[in-house]
Amino acid sequence: MLKKEQVLMAGTKNNRRVQMTKLIIQSSLIDLLQEKTLNAITVTELCKIADVNRATFYAHYQDIPDCMHEMEQETTEKLLTIINRRTSPDSLKNVLTSILEVVKKRSAVSLFVLTNDPEFLTQFLTNAKNEILKNDHEIKTFPFKNKTEEHYMFEYCLNGIIGAVRYWLKTGLKESPEELASYIDKWVYGDEQLHFRSVVLRGKD
Repeated sequence: MLKKEQVLMAGTKNNRRVQMTKLIIQSSLIDLLQEKTLNAITVTELCKIADVNRATFYAHYQDIPDCMHEMEQETTEKLLTIINRRTSPDSLKNVLTSILEVVKKRSAVSLFVLTNDPEFLTQFLTNAKNEILKNDHEIKTFPFKNKTEEHYMFEYCLNGIIGAVRYWLKTGLKESPEELASYIDKWVYGDEQLHFRSVVLRGKD
């Protein structure tokens, strides 16, 4: 009879094996996205690139879009974690640099979301805005006329940043994350009426 420790070790190994298999499948899908659209990729083609059989693929995913959706979710969680853990001393440039490093590392997934999945992008922007706005006491000192103006300001800034990141991805990531973060930091900081810099970077008490 197996001891508890042996069962736990076996479970850990199996979990690592599953994670590694999924990582290989996801990495192969990212490679294929460099050449063709998501709808043009077949399970057979993906399995050949990943060197796994179809049964293995279907043990983890329902179909290609399901695999893509999981990668989108993982990317979103990483980005929201960065936004959520911001602290007062952080500069906008530092926060954006951390975000852009994730975007660059997952460039194929990020570009797909920004250009082909508006529904998912809208959901992410809503979540990001809610993370920033959920503590009203942090921003009530700023001279917004009302909540409507406040939300318009965030929509304006967040969508502007998204547009810049989309262009960065489409033009081949020529600038470093730090360089693009510096550009955005300068643009936002230059418009004092928006107060975006101070609002976004206020950490939690």
